[in-house]
Amino acid sequence: MSWKLQGIGASPGRVRGEVRRVHREIERVPHRTIDPDRVEEELRRFTEAREWALERTRQLRESTRERLGGVEAKIFDPQALMLEDPDLVEGTESYIRENFLSAERAYDWRLLELRSQFLDTAHAMVADRLADLRDIRLRVLGRLLDRDVELAPEDEDDGAILAFDELTPGFAVSLDPDRVAGLLTAAGSRASHSAVLARSLEIPAVVGIGDRLDEIEPGVQVIMNGSTGRVLVDPEPEEIESFEQSLLETAERHRRLRALADQPSVTADGVEVRLQVNLDQPDEVEEAARYGPRGVGLFRSEFLVIGRRTVPGEEEQYEAYRRVVEAFPDDPVTLRTFDIGGDKFPIFLKMPPEENPYLGWRAIRVCLDLPDLFRNQLRAALRAARHGRLRLLLPFVTSVEEVRRARDLLRDVQQELGSPEEEFDVPVGVMVETPAAVETVDLLAPVVDFLSLGTNDLTQYVLAVDRGNARLADAYDPLHPALFRLYRRLRREAERHGLPISVCGDLATDPVGLAVLLGLGYREFSLPPASVLEAKEWLQSLDAGELEEICADLDHAETGGEVRAPVRLYLEGAVPDETVLSGRLSRPL
Repeated sequence: MSWKLQGIGASPGRVRGEVRRVHREIERVPHRTIDPDRVEEELRRFTEAREWALERTRQLRESTRERLGGVEAKIFDPQALMLEDPDLVEGTESYIRENFLSAERAYDWRLLELRSQFLDTAHAMVADRLADLRDIRLRVLGRLLDRDVELAPEDEDDGAILAFDELTPGFAVSLDPDRVAGLLTAAGSRASHSAVLARSLEIPAVVGIGDRLDEIEPGVQVIMNGSTGRVLVDPEPEEIESFEQSLLETAERHRRLRALADQPSVTADGVEVRLQVNLDQPDEVEEAARYGPRGVGLFRSEFLVIGRRTVPGEEEQYEAYRRVVEAFPDDPVTLRTFDIGGDKFPIFLKMPPEENPYLGWRAIRVCLDLPDLFRNQLRAALRAARHGRLRLLLPFVTSVEEVRRARDLLRDVQQELGSPEEEFDVPVGVMVETPAAVETVDLLAPVVDFLSLGTNDLTQYVLAVDRGNARLADAYDPLHPALFRLYRRLRREAERHGLPISVCGDLATDPVGLAVLLGLGYREFSLPPASVLEAKEWLQSLDAGELEEICADLDHAETGGEVRAPVRLYLEGAVPDETVLSGRLSRPL
């Protein structure tokens, strides 16, 4: 009989395959002491292994750059730094000299101490640090013990779904997406380095499953959804048949979607809707433009800082921003200023340990506290604005004062550039992703030009639910009645104050979520590139007026399910069977 697991969707895609457990670990290093006259030889062994591991790390970085791009390649920068860290190197050498330990035993002891230090630090970055420690441990010990345990096996069964306790970046980047159907991990988060690599490799992945991953026997078939985090274990024949049929139907529908790229985004009752794209890095812009979006609703700038040892230069930023702006000469490009902190940490910043980093020093707070970093970005952005229609979006805003301080810096930069102010007519907006921002739209209105609703973080903060916690997946509900009411009030407040508002959270990628937002009056959405054509087709079947009538009766709903039910019922009756939307509503997983 089939049964289900719930993890965190880390890399999208629905696949079926047999589970193969992967254990690539050196679990126990033999305790070995050496004679005093062997110390220098053992130090040489350690130096040779460490230098080999450092060169191997640099090779991984370069091959990753060639294969996936510069952003992914920077994931290996912290590992190179760790291998040269005096605390690690000198600590290991001290154990060899003073305790007469073998190189492998001394190195492993020092790593255990560093691991304990990381675990004692209440810091969101600790998970990636531990994964990096595990990677360099395998690399150096593998060399010292003559064991090749880092690389992915070349004899894995084609189409296997690989299951790990923890997937390290070095292992992830060596996987072949033509042979690996999917990834399941007990540990990890959507923001981890390994998850980033899985998405770049386009290998579906579900992470954070926990101890229940051990309940899946090797060789058992599973159906997994890398978007929702759902895993169906040992599916029944009829469930497999339904899954395979849905894949065929979806593939055919997607072929038809390509014809919609040049068509307008209009509902069945003639309401025009603006569909834009979310971008993570400039390399995505050419592919994204093929889907026919009306600009970029969210251009994340963190690719310039995550994994970096040094602050990105103004010229590097300018070239990156200009590339995107020039790809959309007639449409706006909304650049979100650095949203660092939380689970995103540049190496060059000495981020303080925090009990809850998602409620700590992040985003606009970091930028205002580090004006040189912020000025650098603003200068590059203003220069890029000369080539098109650039807008600036401030993340995690909770007060009017933050916006005023950001605008003051922007005016200073305009003066520094020495050009007329009208040449830099760059609109400034805020992400509405905190309850404080929702409740103070009237105060923000005089100092901002537009609003962008971030449903992901707003859901997390309103419901007090960590969206990266698989155990709380059912509690993380962006259509909870509290949020439904906030969306309605925010839309009305934006209209009352004459502020354009768009939606850039994941809610709009869900058919029911998009329909609800449409029924609440939202008319501008920013989506992942692959979702733009789907949404365009969905809109052709939706009547905005009818959805507004349905949503008008939902203010007294007590659960998210009660919000969804009438909207889903409407969609099932309104959507033709041959559309992608119909497939999304009926797919089993």
